[in-house]
Amino acid sequence: MARLPSDRYLIQQIDGVVVLFEDHTEREIVRFPAGDANAAAQAMRVIYDSELGDEDKCFAYFWSGYFYACAAQGL
Repeated sequence: MARLPSDRYLIQQIDGVVVLFEDHTEREIVRFPAGDANAAAQAMRVIYDSELGDEDKCFAYFWSGYFYACAAQGL
């Protein structure tokens, strides 16, 4: 699990699914299967179109890619 810089959002992998959500409200921004490249790319578009600030988006992209890469490599 990783907290994004604004401290408002969390991103984590749960049972092979990556979930980006708002802390405290648990409102989901996006979810995708961790090892699916197309789903990860679509999730990044959702992040791009979301209300997250630029710094939070940058970290959300990083962690999305990290979780995808680990799942794709079987780690």
